[in-house]
Amino acid sequence: MRKIVLLQTALAFLIFSCNENKETAKPSEPNTVTYQTVSPSTQYSKVLKIFPANVSFTPDGVVNLSPPINGQIDAIYVKVGDNVRKGTTLLKIKALDIPDIQSNYLSVKAQLQEAKRIYELNKSLYEVGAISKNDLIASEMNVKQLEYTLKGIEEKQRLLNVKNFSDFYLKSPIDGVIYEIDTSIGSRVQADSSQPIIKIADKRKFIVVANVYEKDSKFFSNNDTVDIILDDKTTITGKVFYISDVLDPDTKTVKIYIKPSTTENLKANMFVSIKVSKLFNGYLSIPKNAIIFKDNKFFVYLLKDNKLVKKEIDVIGDSEDNNYAIVNGISKDDKVVLNAINIEGE
Repeated sequence: MRKIVLLQTALAFLIFSCNENKETAKPSEPNTVTYQTVSPSTQYSKVLKIFPANVSFTPDGVVNLSPPINGQIDAIYVKVGDNVRKGTTLLKIKALDIPDIQSNYLSVKAQLQEAKRIYELNKSLYEVGAISKNDLIASEMNVKQLEYTLKGIEEKQRLLNVKNFSDFYLKSPIDGVIYEIDTSIGSRVQADSSQPIIKIADKRKFIVVANVYEKDSKFFSNNDTVDIILDDKTTITGKVFYISDVLDPDTKTVKIYIKPSTTENLKANMFVSIKVSKLFNGYLSIPKNAIIFKDNKFFVYLLKDNKLVKKEIDVIGDSEDNNYAIVNGISKDDKVVLNAINIEGE
């Protein structure tokens, strides 16, 4: 009997202890998350922006060379991209009409000799009254006309650079770079100025053209100095000389024309980059790690009343030191959360 009483007492004590623990236990407080924030400032309002561009030339910067005679391309001595000097031989044309030129030359030359003989004879006849003065003048005019004709043929031979009356050598009329070759060895060509077979770009007329979106045209002003970055990372300076007022309806871009300080290492159609540094007033800057790029849009997280608010912004560009971004869409009183990428992962 005593054992039963002791067992009941122990059981009652155990139940009482459990109830006491339940009454004193308190629910744990939730963890409080703290975020590091920063206020937008105007300290870094100088924007650094990079735009793609390419090397082109002014409208008068290309010389089109067409074959002045009918013939067949016998040799090509240059290739696209070659630098050439004035007088450099570019190609050889096996002339098809040179024999006709030579035949015509010999024929006119013989006619001129005969006309001179007749003229001298007529002078003697006129002195003795055998012919009229009009006859003498007519024979003199015939000599002059044939002299002009022969001179024209000789000039054509000189311009055609005829050797042995069978080959024509096309030479560069300027110092420049071969921009385009639209023929090949064995091709037949015709004397047609509307069909150039070689184009030579005058490097002195090289310009750099950037196609920028309309909203980015504010980064450029006439006479601005910009940096032109070549593909080997070397940099030359350039000056904006014209901003087109025509918007391309397909690409929604405008053309910015830049005159490089030197054309030494430039090539026609070469891709380059334009680096622009522009001071903007009225825009705010925030650290770049506060910005998220998602779905082709830029966002930041703002801390308002201890709650996170995601907001879309417009990024104008990077600051000069590359650690800050100049943005639009927030105010200087906002609290912008840093390391925003971590929030996206929560």
